[in-house]
Amino acid sequence: MLAQQANLLTLPEWYHLLQDTDALIQEPTKRHRELLHHAYALRDAHSVDAGTLAEMLELADEALMYAHQATEAENW
Repeated sequence: MLAQQANLLTLPEWYHLLQDTDALIQEPTKRHRELLHHAYALRDAHSVDAGTLAEMLELADEALMYAHQATEAENW
């Protein structure tokens, strides 16, 4: 259990991960999965409440949509 918590991101680190648009555009699905994984890990560690988790999940989904739209615009 301690080994899992050693890899736990803080909330500011999660937001930093969210704002890394270069990585998001290069591998949108992978980054989205990472964001979801870390959001649920923060919830499981009781670092965020249900409302914050919901906001994090919405932001992760919006980031994925942004990445797909940016990729489409580049290919247009």
